[in-house]
Amino acid sequence: MPTGAVHGPTTETRARLETLHLSAEGDHGDRFESRSVARSRRTSAVMLIVVPVGLLVGLFIGAVGVGGVGLPPALTWFAGLDPHTAAGTSSWSFLFTGLAGTLVYARHRAMPWRFAGWLTLGVVPAAVPGALANGLLPDRVVLVPLGVFVTAAGVFHLLFRTRTAPRRTSLPPRAAIVTGAVVGFCSALTGTGGPVFLIPVLLGLGIPAVTAVAAGQLIQLPLVCFASFGYAVQGSIDVRLGCLIGVIAAIGVVAGARVSLRLPERRLQQVASVALLGFGVVVLSSAWFSPR
Repeated sequence: MPTGAVHGPTTETRARLETLHLSAEGDHGDRFESRSVARSRRTSAVMLIVVPVGLLVGLFIGAVGVGGVGLPPALTWFAGLDPHTAAGTSSWSFLFTGLAGTLVYARHRAMPWRFAGWLTLGVVPAAVPGALANGLLPDRVVLVPLGVFVTAAGVFHLLFRTRTAPRRTSLPPRAAIVTGAVVGFCSALTGTGGPVFLIPVLLGLGIPAVTAVAAGQLIQLPLVCFASFGYAVQGSIDVRLGCLIGVIAAIGVVAGARVSLRLPERRLQQVASVALLGFGVVVLSSAWFSPR
């Protein structure tokens, strides 16, 4: 063979290279398959949690209007979402529950359209800054005040307000707008649907429970639209998960609304108070066990 000729790889060398290449491809394929299996298992586990949680949340939203407060902690604990994404995803899912609840109460002629309209005028401009503020605050700064408020409201209404009869059926326009603004900001700030703040406030002002629950269904619609916009700007919404939860929860809302419309006023107030107390404990527990 002439001196200086360039020798190509021998047959043995080529066989070794091919073996190494195939081995690397096999390792890569195994790792990809392993990740796919793990992802599939996580998805299945999330589904097992989402279905019962969505139905339960929807049932409470439809019946007493306060189920939404339990959804962000549930998504944090069981779906592995950070608190801000959990709040944004919950807010998006409440669009479905608001539509379902509004249609059910309207069909039974229990929707206070004029009163709810004044509340909505306050909700709309306050929702976006509330959602934006959520992304700027530490998790516990958001959760602890919410939990304290809901728990205290449940105790107060359970021990005192359920003993008195409703005094009015609506609020003056200005008072309704101011109430809506406070509710809109606080709800978007915490990722709840609106009724969790609206129900205890209206009950405290002497509004009948069924009127408060019905109005809460309607104000969710503009609230979640504007609040979700604020969360979307920050990339804090899992849209697919939110849609799934929303559809499941909407089924629960229909069932819960039918229960609410059949309960006596005093009993409905008691159920709402117990629900507030229970969800307040859930929120405080979430704040306590969340990472520091």
